[in-house]
Amino acid sequence: MSVLPVMTQRSSAAANKASEAATSNSATSATNGSSAEDIMNNFMQLLVAQMQNQDPTNPMDNNQLTTQLAQFNTAAGVQQLNGTVNSVGMLVTSMQQMNAAEWVGRQVLVEGDTTVSTAQGGNNQFALSVDQDASDVTVTLTDDAGNAYTGKLKDVKAGVHEYTLDDLSDFEPSDPRTVSDTNFTVSYSATNPDGSTPDIVSLKKSKVDSVSFTQTGAVLQLGNDETATLANVYLIE
Repeated sequence: MSVLPVMTQRSSAAANKASEAATSNSATSATNGSSAEDIMNNFMQLLVAQMQNQDPTNPMDNNQLTTQLAQFNTAAGVQQLNGTVNSVGMLVTSMQQMNAAEWVGRQVLVEGDTTVSTAQGGNNQFALSVDQDASDVTVTLTDDAGNAYTGKLKDVKAGVHEYTLDDLSDFEPSDPRTVSDTNFTVSYSATNPDGSTPDIVSLKKSKVDSVSFTQTGAVLQLGNDETATLANVYLIE
């Protein structure tokens, strides 16, 4: 009568060793394998080994099997999702590079200080970006000697805008356009009647000479040895 328990103990011990070996081998394979197919194969090998070597007096619990399957599906699903996200990311990067290459030879507005001139044939254009509607924008023109003149822009809507010196009004202390052959740097400020302060970004116009591609994205090569990323571009003309 004592034979059966001894055989059962030996069978159980053998099953445990086989299961441990299968688990170790599967864990090693899972570490080496990285694809969803590798994970699936390793899991199935482990499952078959466990079923073949299970103790007849203590078979695998169905609930335990269901839990393992659910965990496997979750892990495989996450890996598949990660693969999909990586593929989409590569596609987006490729499309951005293709689009950026088409910008060569075009004018772009990027963040930077602007200089205007009253000289004949000089640049009298300036641009800005405002994050909210502004009832009045004060434009300050400062010449090389430090003399400052202010002008007004009325009812500026949120967004990117381009202007010329002729669009300014209400100059103080005098009209700088009457000062010939003078260069001015341009700056901006605004405060609405309700007390809000619009955020204004000074923009300058540059021509795209070429485009280079780095690990962080496309870089535009502009005139005067300047560069800009796609995130710095406010408008393409």
